[in-house]
Amino acid sequence: MTEDNNNPETESKIESELFALVKSITNLNNKYQKGIVNQNFFKKALKTTMNNILKLNFTLKENKLQLPDLLNRMDFTQDYNSAIEIINRVSSLNLSDNSIATNNRTFLELPGITSEITTSFITLMDALTLDGLTKNDLIFNLFEELTYNLGKFPGLDDILSRVKSVQTNALNHDDQIFSNTNLREKLIEDLYQIFKEFQNKLSLKP
Repeated sequence: MTEDNNNPETESKIESELFALVKSITNLNNKYQKGIVNQNFFKKALKTTMNNILKLNFTLKENKLQLPDLLNRMDFTQDYNSAIEIINRVSSLNLSDNSIATNNRTFLELPGITSEITTSFITLMDALTLDGLTKNDLIFNLFEELTYNLGKFPGLDDILSRVKSVQTNALNHDDQIFSNTNLREKLIEDLYQIFKEFQNKLSLKP
């Protein structure tokens, strides 16, 4: 439920942005169906709008707002669901070229998966900074968790490949992870650069 202490001005701004994004998807789809815009423009514009909805979901979370409550208050649930149906329906147009495709997942799942990926990156990098660890099972379990979460989010094959490369480097030096400070720093730096690319790719950086 929405908390009573939320800023009405913030809520109003979020409602306006949500309304504009949903209407943008609907209008874009109508123009595409009528042949007013071509497929290339449609794909690029839809990608931008999808990214903005994704960011808006994080804004909702930051402000302790629940999307269903917001939609009910706006009497906008049906419109929102129609927009999501459009996104899911056009996933067959191969939106995966540097975009967010669905790949048998509904778009509503993506913010949660993104949060899991972010947590996995940070937890793994934090674990590599810890002194006193003597077993590397924790590190490799965290690598597995990160690659698993990345695999759930379509369109991140390049990010996943780079993480696996860092993981292979760690495996090749598994007996030195806790004794070689330079190695750990290199692993952390490589992961951090990939993490920044992940943030930039989804336009999640503030």
